[in-house]
This record gives sequence, C-alpha cells and structure tokens, in this order.
Amino acid sequence: MTMALVALAAFAGMELVSYLMHRFVMHGPGRAIHADHHAPTADGFERNDLYPMSFSLLAITLFALGTMVPGLRLLVAAGVGMTAYGFAYFYVHEVYVHGRLPLPRRGGRYVAWLERRHRIHHLYGGEPYGMLLPVVPKALRERAAGDRRDPFIRTKSTRDSLERL
Repeated sequence: MTMALVALAAFAGMELVSYLMHRFVMHGPGRAIHADHHAPTADGFERNDLYPMSFSLLAITLFALGTMVPGLRLLVAAGVGMTAYGFAYFYVHEVYVHGRLPLPRRGGRYVAWLERRHRIHHLYGGEPYGMLLPVVPKALRERAAGDRRDPFIRTKSTRDSLERL
C-alpha cells in the first residue's frame, strides 16, 4: 500500500515539477533549448527533447538506487510514478497535441481539453505551463477563443504547406 501511495504522490508531484521547470527554466535560462519546441524542426528531433530525457535519467537513477540499496526501496515506487507521468505526458503532449509520431490520436474530452489549454500556451508563450492539470485564467481563455490561429504544426507536410502560403 505504501508503494502505491508513493507512486501516486510522485505522479502528482511531477505535474508541479513540470510546471516549475517549464515556467522558470524552459521559459527562462533554458529558453535556447526549449525554443525549437515553439518552432518545430523539420527532422522531428527537438533540442527540447533533452528535458524529458533528463527526467527519464532521474527516474532510472531512482530505480537503480531503490533496487540496489535495501533501505531505499520506496525510490522504486517514486520511479514508477515518475515513469507513469512521463508516459501520460508523452501521449498527451507529443502524440495527441503535437502529433510528432504517426500514432493514433485517440483521446476523450479530457485530452481534447488539455489540447485546447496547451494551444493557449503556444499562442501567447505564457500560461498555462502545466500539462495534465493546466490552469488558465478566464480572461486568457476568452481571448484565445477568438483567436483562430493554429499554433501547432503537426507534420512536415503541413509545415511545408504553410510555408508556401
């Protein structure tokens, strides 16, 4: 039971960590790495991919320490929670919202709601910085509702079509 609670706490905590990293690092001193996410590259790899990769390395470290040091077994559960968050983030952000992989874009109302919130971030470069529980002020939601621009360039062919306009 304790392991499950630690995994759930780690999953929930990752939303706060993601928010803080996105707000104060990616849109701060780490902007040079994050910038290509707001203007995707043609080859599919973004320097911004280094951020989730670094979280993966942290989860791997937790798994390693939790399995090698008997007194640190709860770190395995924390690694499970982080990894579960990573999978959720990956599907919502990379597959569903940005269409970076040729996988089915299946999702319910919640995932579509997340896409609308993330669209606001890409339109204006500010809030919301969170991914799975994005908080958007009402005035900003209303402003975005009237903005018909599509800030997501999903594929190279779509990007090429837009460049010809």
